[in-house]
Amino acid sequence: MMTTVSVRLALGAVLAAALLAACGKGTPLTSGTATPGPAFTPQVTSEYAIPTASSQPMGLALGSDLNIWFSESRPSKIGQLNESAKFTETVTPTAKAGPVGVASGPNGLVWFTEKNVGKVGQIQLTGPTFVDFQLPNPAAQPVGITLGSDGNMWVTDPGADLIWRVTQKGVATSCKLQPNAQPLSVTSGPDGGIWFTEPGTNSIGRVSVTDPCTSLAEIKIPTANASPAGITSGTDNALWFTEEKADKLGRIAVTGQVTNEYPTTPAISPDGIIQGIDGNFYFTDPGANAIGQFKYKTQAVRLFKVPTQNAQPGAVTLGPDSQIYFVETAADKLGQFKYF
Repeated sequence: MMTTVSVRLALGAVLAAALLAACGKGTPLTSGTATPGPAFTPQVTSEYAIPTASSQPMGLALGSDLNIWFSESRPSKIGQLNESAKFTETVTPTAKAGPVGVASGPNGLVWFTEKNVGKVGQIQLTGPTFVDFQLPNPAAQPVGITLGSDGNMWVTDPGADLIWRVTQKGVATSCKLQPNAQPLSVTSGPDGGIWFTEPGTNSIGRVSVTDPCTSLAEIKIPTANASPAGITSGTDNALWFTEEKADKLGRIAVTGQVTNEYPTTPAISPDGIIQGIDGNFYFTDPGANAIGQFKYKTQAVRLFKVPTQNAQPGAVTLGPDSQIYFVETAADKLGQFKYF
């Protein structure tokens, strides 16, 4: 004879077996809320020490070979960091050239500026084979460089206050800017124009690729002595730039109006800038030794420290993994910042 307790235990066993069998057949859960995973925290995840000591990396860009290319100003080298974190370094054709800016060009080429000798160079990715071209101005000190919508390279020259157009065969022509313009960073805009910062005149400049000199516009930034530094093209049909001395990010529409200036406190000296694939903007801050994040929708700002002290993060680019890579000019390193 079964007792009341044994009957209850037997019924419980039957029910448990039935439930397990039902679950084994894929019965969906119809109640309860799944526990969310931990939120991702952006951070500098890797720092890569450049083999050459005192290399002073300045510019960098993603090549069409999906490697990171960068300039080493002090030893006058062009370096490459591949996806296996292996470095390759090659000395520039002209000694003590002081390479600064780096940009990916067409036809499997990477271009760079040689500030100390007034030249623009190119390196073949599969070579590497170098060629450099002398700019036809004895005062030339080229710094920034970008690929234009016309297939030519466009170069800023603070030494001579010029914007240069350099063809793929090295033929260079220039447009004169205001005195003491000191053009610095340059990018191709969403309108196909060439946009650049002028810290000397506290302006943002623009030229068209078809008629650069007569189309020249130099637009004043509302904040005095803002010292614009980096500039990048946004997905909102505008250009975004850093204001190094004003501790702000600026936005200028392709129609030529500075529409907004956003404080970046607690940043100290925002410099290089890039837009992430999440739509937010990321900037380097050598003064705070950090990478800054500016949320596009909320204008919230966060800083993320670079592990190496006094690294002086500068130029920035998106890598083959869409993460952010940057130079550490004083630490002789390249850094990787993950934001997703």
